[in-house]
Amino acid sequence: MLIAGLLARGGSLEEGWVEVDGGRIAQAGPGPPPRPGADRHDGIVAPGLVDLQVNGCGGHEVTGGSTALDAIDAVQLAHGVTTYLPTILDLDEHDAGRLLGELAERAAAPDSPVAGVHLEGPFLAEAHAGMHRREALRLPPGEVPSHLVSGAVRLVTLAPELPGATELIARLRARGVAVSLGHSGATAAEARAALDAGAGLVTHLFNGMAPLHHREPGLAGVALTDGRALVTLIADGVHVDPAILELTRRAAGPRVVLISDASPAAAAPAGTYELAGVRIERDEGGTVRTPEGRLGGSSLTLDAAVRGWASLTEATLAEALAAASERPARVLGLPEPLTPGAPADLVLLDPEGEVVRTMRHGRWLD
Repeated sequence: MLIAGLLARGGSLEEGWVEVDGGRIAQAGPGPPPRPGADRHDGIVAPGLVDLQVNGCGGHEVTGGSTALDAIDAVQLAHGVTTYLPTILDLDEHDAGRLLGELAERAAAPDSPVAGVHLEGPFLAEAHAGMHRREALRLPPGEVPSHLVSGAVRLVTLAPELPGATELIARLRARGVAVSLGHSGATAAEARAALDAGAGLVTHLFNGMAPLHHREPGLAGVALTDGRALVTLIADGVHVDPAILELTRRAAGPRVVLISDASPAAAAPAGTYELAGVRIERDEGGTVRTPEGRLGGSSLTLDAAVRGWASLTEATLAEALAAASERPARVLGLPEPLTPGAPADLVLLDPEGEVVRTMRHGRWLD
């Protein structure tokens, strides 16, 4: 199968083509296709989107079992997301075996876009916990908890200033688990020490952390200036003001990874939902908050975050697509998209970035 169009690669758009064979990318290149008969798309041909932070969508939580995951998978694929990490807030030992077992089984299913699990907490700073339940927070233990040894766990968010956090980061990295810094009031020195220990990301920059101060730059200042850290960002204009989104683009644009932080209220009507035991409400404008007024995740899907990054900042749509596909794929150690042998995960978009069609493992999903 040959597909031609505006090819999105490396943060740029150029006329090109992709050949798919047996569920894999056979080859891809610029210019006209190597032979006649290509399926011409009058828009953008991009790698499938990769979302590192999905708490739920379509009225469902990722912890809701197989029926809920079926519904969430369907929403993600419809929005061009061919790979995502279900994100569990403050998982405790009591629920770990069941939930991680269900999600490990889902990650092994060939038709599911689930690639593993992102654990956000419980090793978070209480002062910056946001909607996380304070009673669920814990200090890092002396040894890696048994549930973190699960092969399903791909990413852990923690606060680096907590006692024992730096040691836990090093142990997780030794096991191949990516570590992100978030829900934190860390000083710049504490943040850099965590990067020294192997952390490689910062979770939803500016949200759930001490604000940037000109004499105390903290985690936000390190995220903007330290080239070792990728920074995940919610580009909806609510979690972060557009002026600060643009500041982030200018300081760290090539290191930005777009996420949705989707809650059960994403791809769902205005109304009341639940996330990790906390009631949340989506208003008519799409903002999601707890009864106390804290932000409770987002109503975004990742394709909307791509369009937001391109419309709220000076980023191009091609740069936004790279931040939502190629970069997060590297975090998960996935093959470089659109290279020979990589899974044939593609999304066709119109010139404004609206999803037209999704391919996963060489199969169109409509």
